Amino acid sequence: MKHFKSLDEQIDYLHDNKSIEFQDRETAKNILLDCNYYNLISCGKIKFALDINKKSHVYEKHDFIEWCDYFDTDCRVSEYLMSNLIEFERIINSRTAFYVGELIEKDVLTTRQYNEIVEIIANAKIENLDDYIGQETWRYISKMTFGKMKNILFWLLDNHNETYKKVVLGYIFLENGTNAQIKNRINDIILLRNYLFHFTPLNLYLVYAVGKQGRLNNRFRIKVVNFILSLKSDGKIFSQLKEIIIHSNNFIKIKNSQQSD
Repeated sequence: MKHFKSLDEQIDYLHDNKSIEFQDRETAKNILLDCNYYNLISCGKIKFALDINKKSHVYEKHDFIEWCDYFDTDCRVSEYLMSNLIEFERIINSRTAFYVGELIEKDVLTTRQYNEIVEIIANAKIENLDDYIGQETWRYISKMTFGKMKNILFWLLDNHNETYKKVVLGYIFLENGTNAQIKNRINDIILLRNYLFHFTPLNLYLVYAVGKQGRLNNRFRIKVVNFILSLKSDGKIFSQLKEIIIHSNNFIKIKNSQQSD
């Protein structure tokens, strides 16, 4: 269990254990307070860690400002992805509300299908709305989080694929592949959203993805991030993302080599 550290203790620890040099301790304390020690340092270690020795990361000596600059890069890319995610979620939510409302209230489903989809919506328990009973479907879906709405997308994918295709029309990443692959992509999009909207660095999303035999593998998460960036791309952001991916891949090699040993 890690114990709480004062700002001065944080700086001393970073200098002694992560080879970070501090030119201005007072400025550094303000940055750590405003940026969050965990987020800034967890992000920077992915770039600056050189090796692992006795389960501790080994670092080359760098100035604190270099760690801050890399964290700022992560923040810029993350904020750009967040804006794309908001627009993507808005569109998918709107389409789902319309097409599922049409399915339910135009009475085109079998009894089994109707009961299943109504149960999914009812179980979402939308705040400030009465219990869902199969009416005003669009209102309930419009107020769903993406995490709850994914259950509707999964149901459409398995039970009413033509409607699913209408919802994701134009998003090739979510149109092609097996149902299992598409569900994994949707789950990874939601995970990316949760990371970024809770201020967790993009670097961590790209690093801590477990693949076969417990080894880290971020191949699928890179595809998800590239998909979200491609919705409205920017050359400068793309270059910064490329840098983040390079460092995340290097860090994964370090972690996986430890497992091999």
